Amino acid sequence: MRLFDLHCDTLYMCQKDKLDFKINNLQLSLEKGLKYHPWVQLFAIWVPDELRKQKAVDHFNNCYYYFLEQIDKHSDIIVQCKKFDDIQNAIKNNKCAAILSVEGAAAAGGKLEGFEHMAGCGVKMITLTWNGPNELGDGILSKNGMGLSSFGLESVKQMEQLNITVDVSHLSEKGFYDVVSVAKRPFAATHSNSKYICNNVRNLTDNQFKEIIKHDGIVGINFYPQFVNNTSDCTYKDIKRHIDHYISLEGENNISVGADFDGADMPSCITGIEDVSKLYDYLIDWGYSEELTDKIMFKNAYEFVKRNFI
Repeated sequence: MRLFDLHCDTLYMCQKDKLDFKINNLQLSLEKGLKYHPWVQLFAIWVPDELRKQKAVDHFNNCYYYFLEQIDKHSDIIVQCKKFDDIQNAIKNNKCAAILSVEGAAAAGGKLEGFEHMAGCGVKMITLTWNGPNELGDGILSKNGMGLSSFGLESVKQMEQLNITVDVSHLSEKGFYDVVSVAKRPFAATHSNSKYICNNVRNLTDNQFKEIIKHDGIVGINFYPQFVNNTSDCTYKDIKRHIDHYISLEGENNISVGADFDGADMPSCITGIEDVSKLYDYLIDWGYSEELTDKIMFKNAYEFVKRNFI
């Protein structure tokens, strides 16, 4: 099976607890993920909401240097990919194609130059906010739920100029439509489910999903049960309901996996990355074609980065 996962927090957890990428007790490790070939994985640097300005920049740098150490230590099985050709070469050499992303643009330190720094480190996708407010605007749990600030609007333009994909997961709804108003390039919601299926504030409305389709964007299905069915556990059937609904909105080419490994509790049916293949089998057993299932698990995200990573 081929796998392309748009979001995990494994890098943050490894850096925090000084764990190894290859073998660890987390939901994702190289040892477990390399059962898939090819395997493309976005590794997010999560920025907690209590970190702002230089503290956020320092946090980003600490995680980034740990990422480089682990890439160097395990260079036989993983490589950082900064452009599409790197992904192709990683696949050809049977390595994990690792793409660096950021969850929380506070990592820029409130300066446009901060995005240049992240681009220089090979960051290819940035979630504009986490749950709270930052210099760019309000996250989805912010009390006021306002849109993007003037700095946030300029940040979106700066990211696009730097070939960094905007990620709207966690962003307030007003902020989402501010992105729609200024975006010139496709954008993503790397780990967001359907609000129609599960009425959770973190999920996307049908109109939001349709806007992502209009912009030729991509959405990753999140496995966190609270976002799947608003309870502490869920089944493959529950996850499939979100996929079915997105497909009913003509999103067959715009959905992928955004598991949220090591950033959220996982359901009993998917305790770690090794179990994603069971979801693949479930979809096939319930009548999805191999072509459609491969689109969700790999091809749609692969084609997205092929079009947008330069």
